[in-house]
Amino acid sequence: MRNPDHIAKFLAAVVLFAGGTLWAQALPSEARLQNEIHKYEQLTRDNPRDVELWHILGALYREAEQWDKAIAAETQAIQGHPKYAVAFYGRGKAKMGKAGTPSNPRPAEDYSSAVEDFTSSIRLFEVRYGPIGNQVGLPNDKDYIDCYRTRGVAQAHLNKYPEAIADVSIAIKLRKDDPKLLYERGYLEEKAGMKKDAIPDYHRAGMLYADLFPPARESAEECIARLDNLGATAEANAVRLKLIPKTPKSDLPR
Repeated sequence: MRNPDHIAKFLAAVVLFAGGTLWAQALPSEARLQNEIHKYEQLTRDNPRDVELWHILGALYREAEQWDKAIAAETQAIQGHPKYAVAFYGRGKAKMGKAGTPSNPRPAEDYSSAVEDFTSSIRLFEVRYGPIGNQVGLPNDKDYIDCYRTRGVAQAHLNKYPEAIADVSIAIKLRKDDPKLLYERGYLEEKAGMKKDAIPDYHRAGMLYADLFPPARESAEECIARLDNLGATAEANAVRLKLIPKTPKSDLPR
């Protein structure tokens, strides 16, 4: 499931007239990304055993949606350091991106392979943090948490909804009251036919998004729409109520 914020799109039609020639110009952020890619391609050529450089290059390729190159770069990092948890995570993310492209003829194979990479990454992270249930204090490592979340998404693409919901539930345990995770678990529960379980997740996500109003208004309204579709009128109205701007008691300066 690709996040559209990861990379600035090429400007559709910025054409400049120069010396009788029309030419297209990339967005500044796109040019920056390409410069970073070229920089780290050179650094990995000069330092082929530096696994961190390969991992950084893999992340840049992912940002540019160059999925096969990202997979290859993370594989280089893994070959150099077979216990490098974030490289397995990065390769899994690249496989997820590739599986989501219309031109990929074997998306299920990539989702299955991504699950394997996320599982390897989780095992290596838990060498550091301890297994779930025995951790002293919950780790807040964003890559570790996202391993569970994204493995859950991959499982859902393979129609393994119980496993998907279990993974996202672990991510929620590690990062409580994350509205995005709560919404995603609700969505998976709804897809799995577990509508009674989806309602409290959508409701909680909506209330949390409403607390972030106005920037998160669209997300809160999406939760309302989901609740309405499930017939959860009271829960939907509770979120609506939180979105109503409060009228100040006085117009005097505070």
